[in-house]
Amino acid sequence: MPLAGSIAAILWAVVLAVLLLRAGLHPHRPTSLTTYLAGGEAWNELQPVYTNWRGFVYPPVVAWFFSLLNHLPLALDAILWRLLTAGVFLLGIESLLRSGIFHRIPSSSHGLIYLGLLPLSIGNLDNAQANPLIAGLMMLSVAAFQWEAWNLCALAIGIAITFKIYPVALALLLCLLRPRRLSWRILIWLLIPAIIPFAVQNPHYAAAQYHAWLQVRMGDNRFEYPMKDAPLDLWYLLVRVGRLPVSERAYTALQVICGAAIAALVLLQSRRRLPQRDILANLFLMVSAWMLLLGPATENQTYVVLAPAACLAAVQSLTCSSCRTRLFALSAVTLLLAAVGRNSLFPHIKSPVEMTIQPIAALLLLAAIVMELRITSEIDPGMTSVPTPGGPR
Repeated sequence: MPLAGSIAAILWAVVLAVLLLRAGLHPHRPTSLTTYLAGGEAWNELQPVYTNWRGFVYPPVVAWFFSLLNHLPLALDAILWRLLTAGVFLLGIESLLRSGIFHRIPSSSHGLIYLGLLPLSIGNLDNAQANPLIAGLMMLSVAAFQWEAWNLCALAIGIAITFKIYPVALALLLCLLRPRRLSWRILIWLLIPAIIPFAVQNPHYAAAQYHAWLQVRMGDNRFEYPMKDAPLDLWYLLVRVGRLPVSERAYTALQVICGAAIAALVLLQSRRRLPQRDILANLFLMVSAWMLLLGPATENQTYVVLAPAACLAAVQSLTCSSCRTRLFALSAVTLLLAAVGRNSLFPHIKSPVEMTIQPIAALLLLAAIVMELRITSEIDPGMTSVPTPGGPR
């Protein structure tokens, strides 16, 4: 194992051991798991799960899932949940690297990716956020697509969408490439979780919770959030801080147009018969940037979803990219690390300008991705798609 890989493995093992020990010794410490378990407890007791827009916001099936954890000791809940989120996160990046999608990154440099991901994800793991789980499932779905493991791909992206809505963008793009293989499978894995609450709880109560969940979600207008709670996205940069006269309708149109542009790019690359692995690499990087800059709700902690794309693009830029691309990609990672440092060392300093660090990082990463797209199309025109062997079938 290369030196960077050995160092990364040791550091990850040490950090996870410390996090699990802390979780077991201090299970009552307020974290996101506190909110999740509260939703599960309300589900068990047939109480309203959705009381306000800042409380439990996941679908009823997730409340049912956490209701199962309420039967276990709190310390065990804290350990098991972090093991699950960290395990899926690491499985996702390992699967993505093994799939050969990012083949321009030599195996000797894989350790650098894990080293970059550690500081960018440690806060989410410590706070028991669901974001690492979702990021891991998204990466696993893309890797499974390359392996042509359609059931695994649909299952992974289906679970991710069940937790949060924004991975549906990735699902739609994957369906563009293989609609007959994926569309019905993803639909099944979305229907099953939707039905489970009615099978495990009083149907009338389950229906009431679905109604309440939809009301809370539909009434959640992020454009009207107070400044301290505002999503850290392109709207934050343009309107909240930049004071540009962009209307809500115009911004929504921008979201749709940019999403459609990514879809058009994917279709164009597919029709030009670019290698499937390169299409998937571009797709993953672009949709990751779109979800954070133009997605439905981007919080400070959500940027762990961008961390894999940022680290992959940065390490890839070290091997075969132009100096300008390398500068943008490395600057994006540097700013994301700076945001982690601010959160850790100065958590109470949250001036509007300082909170722009993460969306600016996403913009720089998007610029690096766009520049790399041009280089990729110049290097690999007309090549056919070849699945990578060695993955699950």
